[in-house]
Amino acid sequence: MDYLSKQINLKNIFYSGSPGIISIFLTFLSIPIYLKYLPPTYYSSFLISHIFMSLSLVFNFNIGKVASIKIQNKKKEVKNQIIVNALFLSFLIGVLSSVVIVFFLINIFKDENELNFFLIFIGLITSILFINVESITKGLGKFKITAITNLFFYGFSISGPAFVVFLNINNNSTLIIDLFLISVLFKIGSLIFIIISIKNFLKTRKTINKKIVFSFRNQSFWMTLSNSYNQIFDYLDKYLIKLFLSPIVFINYTIAQQISSKLSIFSNAITSVILPKLASQKKTINKSYVLNFHLFLFYISFSIFFILFDALFDDLLLWWLKDNFNDKFFDLFNIFLLLTFIACQSHIIISLYEANEISRINSIFESIIIIPFIAFLFFIISEHEVIYLCYLILFKEILLFLIRSFYIKKFIIYFKLYITSIILFSFYWIVNINEMYKYAILAKFLFIVLILFLIGKLHKKFKYI
Repeated sequence: MDYLSKQINLKNIFYSGSPGIISIFLTFLSIPIYLKYLPPTYYSSFLISHIFMSLSLVFNFNIGKVASIKIQNKKKEVKNQIIVNALFLSFLIGVLSSVVIVFFLINIFKDENELNFFLIFIGLITSILFINVESITKGLGKFKITAITNLFFYGFSISGPAFVVFLNINNNSTLIIDLFLISVLFKIGSLIFIIISIKNFLKTRKTINKKIVFSFRNQSFWMTLSNSYNQIFDYLDKYLIKLFLSPIVFINYTIAQQISSKLSIFSNAITSVILPKLASQKKTINKSYVLNFHLFLFYISFSIFFILFDALFDDLLLWWLKDNFNDKFFDLFNIFLLLTFIACQSHIIISLYEANEISRINSIFESIIIIPFIAFLFFIISEHEVIYLCYLILFKEILLFLIRSFYIKKFIIYFKLYITSIILFSFYWIVNINEMYKYAILAKFLFIVLILFLIGKLHKKFKYI
């Protein structure tokens, strides 16, 4: 079974994950600089500008991801046609979407004098194009190129300006320099480089084909609907905190989430590798093996790491952030870490939905959750209690994970054992946060026993594959 070649998968996962690992180091260096040398209002505006860039996760309309699925097992000329049409459609959508987005942002955030809406417009177009081109490039198997461009597009674009701040701490020119402009320049350079890397696939005798363009429609719609929900789930809370709470609360909340979200680097690396692999498999059993090998690779390795070293996290954060560290920040970080851990596994599972072209089902699940989530979100914001807001997001993430997993349980090996262990892990993490140590010790022991039992069964299952 060459589709389960561990060496190739792990190599590509390493390429996909390495930019994120380096960006963790960059974040480690940059956040203390931002916190120490930038005024809270200026830094919060810099953060919200980057958060606006996340709208590109919705408005790229997943053209690149759909194209990366379509080009699997196709001849070169057909691949070229699909890629050229995908890029044309992506550019058109990018310009039109960015105009609409910036129009609304100007009206909503009109009192934010620190925001540069022209740069946000350029950044959005660039981000939409980059996300789609990157997906296509991964679909072509060019993981080294995507690793380099991803590092500059995401890692250096948000952390690089910190070094400009550091170099100007002895004079007053820091605030004269638009730090977000530096971020946008990193993004533009990354986009140019990644397009050059696939220039040989842009040569085709045929130009824009309406049939190919419209073939993106159905799958793109359901993926985009899910991404729209993800935007609400992941970012509406920050928009509301920025609008209604203080800059300090916004910074603490955003940084805690930003640090914990680094975990998604590894799940994103896995999904970028397995999506084309899943799409290229014809048999259900083959898809099941591909999914399970990567899902359990992520789950077991990180759950064991968290269980063994969670006691060191507070000391590490205290040493890193020094005076900016406090107990509430640590509680926020721990809750975000758990919900990110659950969300990462959801993302790997969603790859199967996308490869099987049943994204519509996932969108239906999210549609059911979205209305009560928004209602509770506004209620909690009105109470000005950020911790409760984190627990709301955590509950939503666990609920969606369970629903998604149950629907495709026939693809997941030892499904009941897997779900039980995750529930036990989540219970341990929550009682530990709330200093219920007697329950935490028992839950930790039971989880270790359960995970060792799961490892033993998986070893036997995959031993002869």
